[in-house]
Order: sequence, then C-alpha cells, then structure tokens
Amino acid sequence: MKPSSLKIAKRILFLFLTTIGIACLLFSSIAALSWALGIQQEVKQNAERETTVQAPVQSSPSSVHSSSASDGSEDWQLILVNGQTKISDSFSVKLETIQGVQVDARILSDLRAMIEAAKAKGLTLTLSSGYRSKARQAMLFENAAQENRSLGMNPVMAEEVAEQSVARAGHSEHETGLAIDLNGVLETFADTEAYRWLQRHAYEYGFVLRYPEGKEEITGIRFEPWHFRYVGKEHARKMRLLNLCLEEYISYCSLQKQHVSPLES
Repeated sequence: MKPSSLKIAKRILFLFLTTIGIACLLFSSIAALSWALGIQQEVKQNAERETTVQAPVQSSPSSVHSSSASDGSEDWQLILVNGQTKISDSFSVKLETIQGVQVDARILSDLRAMIEAAKAKGLTLTLSSGYRSKARQAMLFENAAQENRSLGMNPVMAEEVAEQSVARAGHSEHETGLAIDLNGVLETFADTEAYRWLQRHAYEYGFVLRYPEGKEEITGIRFEPWHFRYVGKEHARKMRLLNLCLEEYISYCSLQKQHVSPLES
C-alpha cells in the first residue's frame, strides 16, 4: 500500500473510532438520564400515593392548630380544643336541648337522627353530658385533682394525673357544644352492642370517637369509649377511612390544602 493510501486509511480508522467513542458516550449519558428521570418519577408517584392515603404522624397535639372557635366559619366542625389548644375567650355558641342535655344547635338534627337509628336496632343511646360552661369544667377538674390528692399524691402530680381524664377549664371540647358523652361515662361501654354499633355507624351522622385506643400520645387523653365528637359527615367519613384522630386529621387537611407531600415537608 502506498504511503498516501496508508495515511488516508489511518485517518478513516481514527474518525471511525472517534465516532464510535462519541456514540458510546452519548448512549451512556442518555441511559443515565433516563434512569434518573425514572427514579424521580417513581419517587413522585410514591409521594403522591402517600399524600392521598396517609397523614403525618403527630408526636404531640401541641403542634396542631385549627381555626378560631369563636367564629362561624365553614371550619367550625374542626374546632380543635385540647391540652395545648385553648378555646377562644370570645367563643359563643347557640345551644339546643335534647334529653335534658345542651349541645350546639347545628348538630342537633344529626344527633337526633343517630339516636333514632340506634333505637330502630333495639339500642339505647343516652346522653350523659354535652355542653359545659367553663365554670362547670373547672369544678370537674378540681374534683378530680382533689380525689388524687386524697390518695396521697402531691398537688402537682394530682393535677397531672387528673389531666389524663378531665380537661382543664378552657381546654375541654365540651365547652364547644360539639362533644357528647354517652351511656353513663363507663369504660365498660366499650363492651356493649351500642358501642359496637357506633363504631360502625356514628360516622354516617357526622360523629367520631374522639379519644380512640392507641392514639393517647397524640390526643393527650386516654381511651374514652363514651366520648364522641361531631365533625360533620364528610370529615367523619374520611377520618374513619384513614384511621385518624382529630389532631392527625387537621394536619392532614392542612397538608392537602398546601399540596405538600410528606417527602417535602
């Protein structure tokens, strides 16, 4: 082969190898980019699924807030009152009476319907408590603390133990008129057919078990099978579906409004 022909052949070979190298580099880059995009899409889809069906776990009710309890806004059903969140001093509510117990007038129709539906199944739902004034709540808390002091507890411990079952004045849902106690305020109520019926049907009338078993660290209150809270039919349905207590559900709603996934929060 002539020197000139050999030189041309070398150039062609060089160009060929260079082209192959560039092609391989481009292919590798495209493959890596596709893989990265695939992973990103998978993470996004997982986050969207998690946002749809789960609420963030709350370690304490102190980090959860709701709309003011003093107004008549559309969120009145989700008023949050607990050990850390106090009812507004300007709060007011229109009351109606059923079975000799006062409740928020806005829940009367659904409450009456629930009682009648249970009655149709041969079950009795008796209201033991509904709305309480701040003075009444203060008296109940002091009675509980006094009982603990009589058992030998020091004043601080007596009040701490009392708070596990009786809220301080200003921190009780009963002051909103949205909470009801049923059938004697007894722990044995959890073993009755009436309680089991409520577990299956209370949400249909807008009520939820306010202090469920297993949520004590979030609600700050031990399991109370007699204490039900009105949140409205749609909220009650979602809370039951997602197995959320009120503190968790309010946080869930807040995240939904902000369109923030758990991975971004």
